[in-house]
Amino acid sequence: MPFGNPGPAAILASQWTLIVVATAVIAARIYLRLKIQKRRMLVSDIIMCTAWVFAIITAAFGPVFASKGALDPDVHTSLEGYKGGVEDLQLVLQLFFAVNFPFYTTFYLSKAALLAVYLQVFPEFMVKRRIFLWATIVFVVIGYIVTITLIFTICLPLSRNWEISVTESCPGSSYAILFQVGWGLHFLGDLLVFILPWLIVPALNVKRALRLGIYFTFLLGTINIAVCLVRFIVIQQAGEDYSISLSTIVLWSSLDVNVGLVIACLPSLRPYFGSRGSSGYPTENTQTKSTTAGRQSEVAVKMHDPRPMGHFEDAPMSAGPSLRDPSLTYTEEIWDDGKRDNASDVELIQMHLPPR
Repeated sequence: MPFGNPGPAAILASQWTLIVVATAVIAARIYLRLKIQKRRMLVSDIIMCTAWVFAIITAAFGPVFASKGALDPDVHTSLEGYKGGVEDLQLVLQLFFAVNFPFYTTFYLSKAALLAVYLQVFPEFMVKRRIFLWATIVFVVIGYIVTITLIFTICLPLSRNWEISVTESCPGSSYAILFQVGWGLHFLGDLLVFILPWLIVPALNVKRALRLGIYFTFLLGTINIAVCLVRFIVIQQAGEDYSISLSTIVLWSSLDVNVGLVIACLPSLRPYFGSRGSSGYPTENTQTKSTTAGRQSEVAVKMHDPRPMGHFEDAPMSAGPSLRDPSLTYTEEIWDDGKRDNASDVELIQMHLPPR
């Protein structure tokens, strides 16, 4: 697959453009949470902000690589064509080793932010779906631990990672194993996180337009998967064809990590596409009325279920200060179409019971 060899200007421009976009998206997310919805930051928000910090740390290596000449189009993956001195070359190798930690941490924190959202969205009564969700969480945690462990143990002592001497430096097979295992765990984690929403979205009782909007939001994840696949192809080809420059690998790696960061933020911005006059949460008056009504009725959650033995999954909840199951609160927050004061994509139905 032929690719041009980009220069440092193209790499830095694409890298920091995506960082700016991610910053704007995260700022919009925090503004929505704190100012519009009048709520405190959730765990997913904190994780996403942490991912953003690590993304900036990763991007900060770019200007240093450029200043040392490592991003010149003539520098190949074998570092043939590097015009700097021995000390500069050793520094570049040290930086390439160091950037692995924030790079992979950004990947996995982006996944963790989405998984934290799904923990709020998936209701407790969807037992099988939540089991799959927790299995994905465990896989992502293990994937991160394995990747970071490989970075620090696959070639010991660590100084061999930036050793210039061919006889004392790490063998090429070590880098190949690190990349293939790290990429495989990251890509499979992306696929699992991408699959998860489709386990619940078809069951939601929502308007067709809103359902299409939800589908479109999560389908954007295919962009991240496509970029991830291209990065794998480019780096694998680099092992066979040294005509590929080091800058090409850096470019696709930065696209992969930063596109993933932006995509991970998008589902939480769903309320911006509805009415600006509603935060998607019940007001104090609505809560009061609902509590009063709750004394005469019970509340059930109505959701479509394709199973042949029934059409709905019901989750009775007792009426009290809050009529909503906490596991459903965030569903309203993400996918509220904003056209009602108390809009929700999981329909709450009052079922009037005979007097006791």
